[in-house]
Amino acid sequence: MNAKELSQRMAGEAAAIAQYLLPGGKRKAGEWAAGSTSGEEGQSLSVRLTGAKAGVWADFASGEKGDLLDLWAAVRGCSISEAISEAKDYLGVRDSMPEREKKTFKRPAKPQCQSAKAGALEWLKGRGLTPETIAAFRIAEQTRGDKTYAVFPYLRDGELVNVKYRNIAEKKDMRQEGGAEPCLFGWHLIDPKARTVAITEGEIDAMTLHQCGVPALSVNAGAGNHQWMENDWERLDRFSEILIFFDSDEAGKAGAQEIVRRLGLERCKLVTLPAKDANDFLLQGADASDFWEATRTAKTLDPEELRQASDFINKVKSMFYPAHTDERDPVLRLDKELDWFEFRPGELSVWTGYNGHGKSLMLSQVLLGLMAQGERVTVFSGEMTPERQLKRVVKQATGLDRPTMKYIDAVGEWVTDKLWFFNVVGSASIDRLLQVFLYANKRYGMRHFVIDSLMMTDVPEDGPGSMTAQKEAVRKLCDFARRNGCHLHLVAHPRKGADETKGPGKLDVAGSSKITDGADNVFTVWSARRDENDPDIDPDKPDARLELQKQRNGDTQHYTQHLWFCKSAQQFATTPRRQPVSYVPYSGDAVYAQQ
Repeated sequence: MNAKELSQRMAGEAAAIAQYLLPGGKRKAGEWAAGSTSGEEGQSLSVRLTGAKAGVWADFASGEKGDLLDLWAAVRGCSISEAISEAKDYLGVRDSMPEREKKTFKRPAKPQCQSAKAGALEWLKGRGLTPETIAAFRIAEQTRGDKTYAVFPYLRDGELVNVKYRNIAEKKDMRQEGGAEPCLFGWHLIDPKARTVAITEGEIDAMTLHQCGVPALSVNAGAGNHQWMENDWERLDRFSEILIFFDSDEAGKAGAQEIVRRLGLERCKLVTLPAKDANDFLLQGADASDFWEATRTAKTLDPEELRQASDFINKVKSMFYPAHTDERDPVLRLDKELDWFEFRPGELSVWTGYNGHGKSLMLSQVLLGLMAQGERVTVFSGEMTPERQLKRVVKQATGLDRPTMKYIDAVGEWVTDKLWFFNVVGSASIDRLLQVFLYANKRYGMRHFVIDSLMMTDVPEDGPGSMTAQKEAVRKLCDFARRNGCHLHLVAHPRKGADETKGPGKLDVAGSSKITDGADNVFTVWSARRDENDPDIDPDKPDARLELQKQRNGDTQHYTQHLWFCKSAQQFATTPRRQPVSYVPYSGDAVYAQQ
């Protein structure tokens, strides 16, 4: 139980604890009035006994204030760590975790070095650190041949625990004492009564914060190594607030999130700086007030499911005003953007249509539109090999029946980080698909996944238990999409109709009704399938229809988009001109010249 959890427990017994600590006090309008933390008579100290601020106190004569743990330490004249131990005994709190056998480490000998001067001193001063700060951290200097090293001593409880050496001319040339205990740097400067501390990714960042008045510690081996946590775990218990000042790169963000997860979401906050790290911020001209403002606006790493309503206001503006571009979801795009539908994360879209009417072809073009908007896509088609799928993609991406070899290469380069295939021809299990999709989402940032089609998975189409299996499959797909902020596209076949002259509806999808009930969106694709050689064909008459049959979360519940088909490009167009478009910019010879 850390200090924040214990102080919350103590607040529930504020009156009893106040009476125990301040036996001469008097009840007064919901507060406990007493003399002072030193035990003298008077009316300057008040403790809130009830309400949301139960346990909060202030001594208006001395200016001291805090929660009941701070009061305990002030009255008893002890450190916060000692106050925690005594308060646990008073409350009968027993930590449930058994004591592990502590590892043994070698304490380093005093390093052969001298006080920082010349090289190391000037190097640190060049990083914006004052001589007072350098002296406070007892930074020394060591020379080896023509190399100069800054020596960072790790001091804790009056003992030298570790030493780190950094070549002032080469960042990668650094080392620590072999066999020494991994721990945090800067403990000797942390006030025993402090309840807030910052943790940084480097020693110089910790020195920077200390210089600006923020008590700070540094990890000993970068953002990804957390061995120090086991050794300093109990010492960190006393802090109710831990501010994480890690670097703004990907390694720093990942390391910060790991620390927050392990030390506690409820007491850790992530500090965002307009610079790579704290020292860079200082070198940009920041002063103490800038750092304190950054700590004031630090944010907790809340559970992913817990979001403030204001986080969604930009999306609300986009709903009212589609031209508003802030945080807009990708739209349905064919030869132009169709603003009547957006592909929202966390949703399942079902695509259906009679066999041969172009539902997979339509979806392929829709995916190209998504990729053109910066989305990444993974496709499973149990009926087509990846190369056959990619041939269709090349035609649609170029808008040409037979593009040149170099244009095909350009398409290959364009889709390199946009399109992946689940390389299985035949049936695949839903569980394996979702396992691979999850990897693609985490590793490559994929947000759109296609299963073409449900009949190519291990979900039975008919027979005993098929309805239940289909319902469970759709539940898994919806759950996957929502948990991972993805959009899943599921191709589902309709029941065979007696007449294909009109398209199927939402209720015509074969199998369980739970397929379309569970889906957030349902699209149907229908094509006229005319004889191209018929001289009586009206060229202005639409060749196909894309119909939105259901949209759970959008304003448009039903919409029909009439389309014209360009056979050579395998593209659907929104105008009778049937003019194909190119999704891949290319300036060379585009069309293959037949010899």
